[in-house]
Amino acid sequence: MARPIRHIVALLGSIVLAGCGVKSAPQPPVITLAEATRDLEVRQDDRQAVLSWSYPAVTTAGQPLTGLESVEVWRATMLEVEAPPPAEKPRDRDLNRQLVLATGERIADLDRAALDAATRGARLEWRDDLEAWHRDHPAEKPQMVWYAVRTRCCRGRESELSNIARLVPVQPPPPPTGLALAAEADGVRLTWVPHEELPAIIERSSDGETWDALDVPPLATGEWLDRGAAQGAVWNYRLRTVIEREGEPRVVGSPGPALGLFHPDIYPPDAPADLVCLPEGASVRLRWRPADGAVSYRVLRSAGGEPPTPLAEGLTATQFEDLEPPPGTSTYEVEAVDGAGNRSPPASCGAAGGSAP
Repeated sequence: MARPIRHIVALLGSIVLAGCGVKSAPQPPVITLAEATRDLEVRQDDRQAVLSWSYPAVTTAGQPLTGLESVEVWRATMLEVEAPPPAEKPRDRDLNRQLVLATGERIADLDRAALDAATRGARLEWRDDLEAWHRDHPAEKPQMVWYAVRTRCCRGRESELSNIARLVPVQPPPPPTGLALAAEADGVRLTWVPHEELPAIIERSSDGETWDALDVPPLATGEWLDRGAAQGAVWNYRLRTVIEREGEPRVVGSPGPALGLFHPDIYPPDAPADLVCLPEGASVRLRWRPADGAVSYRVLRSAGGEPPTPLAEGLTATQFEDLEPPPGTSTYEVEAVDGAGNRSPPASCGAAGGSAP
């Protein structure tokens, strides 16, 4: 006779409970390490080596890194002719990392405060003084510098050394000469004489102290229009020559003399377009399209050979109704006005007052 279902369920439950009492093999403790940096880059900025890499954010297990303590910066120096070539195989990369640790030196240990100061968005940036390095490592032949970083987290545990960024420091190029500025309606025009036809980067400042490189590729043309320079403000510019060779770090020279210019807001907006004068019984209605750069409009009327007389100022709408036009034909003008009070050339149309629609 078949057993009741409840007996079968109870039997299966007892089997499962019995299995739970079996001890599993002991598991090794989980050791948390920061994932090694793989995108370390280096470039030369005047007489400094600028290192840049992603902010350490994950562990070797792919989990968020919560125990970041510091980042070490390592440097190894060797003659360029004796330096091993860039490693392509994992074994060679490991040997190069061991070479850095064996022959190099830890030149910085960035704690949390230093990391905060070095943060640039999602990346870190740190600078090495190449003049001090050269004094400490004099040589008659060109030298190569290898840089690497290593992350420490989780009670002092060190990550694997990063990829190696290589730099052969060179004498930075002189800046361009002959910088000149001219204010135009569309921006500030820069002209200069490139150094040995090399391209230049443009740096701009509103106060002459804080400088930002403009987001344009290095230019060898000797001329450029800064359309982002707002009117009614002082803008300062300086130029830096750039050496760019394929497969090698960028070298940026020292900045040239700064030059400033007040960009006056004296340029009128566009005139209103498609102005029409529509007689509507005893009144005349004016309509037009918005003008670029306008914040308000000015309406004038002339009749019988008289000079134009203002009817309205400070209009923000793109229409106006003249409720009391004089007898006969009148000429209407509409001017666009920008935030600095500059007036556009007038748009004009004519209409007979009191005529039927």
